[in-house]
Amino acid sequence: MTSPIEITPAVQQLIDRVGSEYDYEIIPVQPQVVDGGRMVPGWAVWLSEFICEAAPTEVWENENGDLMAVTPAPASIAQMMFIPDNNINGDEKHVRVSTSNNPLVDHLIALANLKDFLVQYGTVLEDGKVNFNTYTGNVYNHYDALFNNLLLFLSEGKKIGAKCYCGSMKPYSQCHGKNLPAAIEEDKKAVKKFNDALKDDEVKE
Repeated sequence: MTSPIEITPAVQQLIDRVGSEYDYEIIPVQPQVVDGGRMVPGWAVWLSEFICEAAPTEVWENENGDLMAVTPAPASIAQMMFIPDNNINGDEKHVRVSTSNNPLVDHLIALANLKDFLVQYGTVLEDGKVNFNTYTGNVYNHYDALFNNLLLFLSEGKKIGAKCYCGSMKPYSQCHGKNLPAAIEEDKKAVKKFNDALKDDEVKE
């Protein structure tokens, strides 16, 4: 079976980062569960223009030991890479590595990881959207906008020294890119502090 993902150095780096004792498999995507089997935990591996990422998931193993993806997958995908992992847990986040030598991708990954972090403070609705309290929602929307702007910036072939996407005429590195990792860490602390205080108030009531 042909792999939909070539095992490039970036993909191998992702596999190493996941650190499962099992090898990856290329499995069919068949969004239906059949009788006589069990769910197997692991990682779905996806490759985009700038990022290779592994997302926690479960796939179906039938009585013959064959695996198939039965959870929603991107349209027109007939196969996917899956890494079985019995040590995965419900708190696992996406694992991401850059497929480019452009350092802007590191900022894109940092923004994606922050969005994952914020989701734990919201409620995931049936349509996949997340309901946040006002403060956390404002932080999420701010960084979601930065993520989308940076993704478009990258798609246009821009580098870290290019004029920032905001129109300030400053280099990105001296504008929206300046101190971005530090700002992300500060906002993570602030969101955690706010939500912890909110939880304490709810317990007191």
